[in-house]
Amino acid sequence: MVIDDGEFPYQVLFRRDGYAIEKWSDVKNLTMLEQGAFDVILLDIHGVGQKESKEQGFGLLKHLRASSPAQVVIAYSNADWGLKYQEFFDMADAKLDKRADYVDFKRVVDQQLQRRFTLDFYLERILKVAGTTVSDSGRLRKVSSEAILSGNLERLERFLSTNISTPDVINILIGIAQIAIGLKSLS
Repeated sequence: MVIDDGEFPYQVLFRRDGYAIEKWSDVKNLTMLEQGAFDVILLDIHGVGQKESKEQGFGLLKHLRASSPAQVVIAYSNADWGLKYQEFFDMADAKLDKRADYVDFKRVVDQQLQRRFTLDFYLERILKVAGTTVSDSGRLRKVSSEAILSGNLERLERFLSTNISTPDVINILIGIAQIAIGLKSLS
């Protein structure tokens, strides 16, 4: 998915090389983005998401990190933004300059796709979302890994409910594990 109010010159090349690619000039369906309908989102910082957030692409990325932390987002822009926008690029999984060549775009997209289909990717996301709410991150990693590999979430759910008092955080963590289990079943 490419979300950019400008043209995306590599759409034809990505299609030629076998990628399913969709381009929106602005957010057409926030729910699809929240539910992980796309493996990777290339997100512009300026000119998109204005209806959803005053911060435009940055606000959209913040929202996706909160609602769908397993969503891979590549931030990209053709402007030289100051420190004010550094957090946008830091929050993304990768960053690209719009002026980069197709091979650069393809390489970064391929890296993120490969990463998205690894166990470590989901374990990192679980640990990041849990943050300091869990005192034993090593144990969380082990229980999460076992749950994903076995496809059984019971032990993880017990661990989380014992160690985290916020139901919303528990639901997000279980959601990340469910996505990983779903992707594992496809391989």
